[in-house]
Amino acid sequence: MSLPAGGARAACYGAGMALLSTRTVALVMLLLTLSACNADRSRFPSLALRPAERAYGTGQPVTPTEILPLTTQLPAGANLASQVAALREVARAAHARFGKQQGDAARLVAAARGSAPGTEAWARAAVALAALASARSEGMVVLADLDRLQIAATEQAATGPAADLAAVSPAHKEVEAMLREEDQTVTALSEASGG
Repeated sequence: MSLPAGGARAACYGAGMALLSTRTVALVMLLLTLSACNADRSRFPSLALRPAERAYGTGQPVTPTEILPLTTQLPAGANLASQVAALREVARAAHARFGKQQGDAARLVAAARGSAPGTEAWARAAVALAALASARSEGMVVLADLDRLQIAATEQAATGPAADLAAVSPAHKEVEAMLREEDQTVTALSEASGG
């Protein structure tokens, strides 16, 4: 066997074969694209608005009975003792509201025990647990305000008198204990409901 001049071998299929494979690939791609346009459209759902989607925007929003502030409103210029007293009263009132809702939630969770998720009893219990967790958040806002006051009092006590810290700490511990009790209640009811 002899090699062509220069010692390089020539391709056995040549340039015509490469052109043919490019044309074949282009033809196959064109056929696939056109076949997608000819699909049976009756098998796919319409993307038009459905009656339920039209009715979705016609409902009236539910207004809450009481809109709670994100932070506790204290009188302007109040001294630390009156701020702590006001926060303590807000926390006690929130804890009392939590206690009232706790009975309803416990009753609904007990009624839903053994119900399958999605049933009416299960849904009522889930809503009651959510309302109970929401009621708990009122006390959390107070605790956050007391945290802020306690941090400031601790910083002041590090370099000076500890009177502010002595005023804030008992209220902070009281509110913390209330929230710990509420946490245990929500956790116990959640576990009882299977959630």
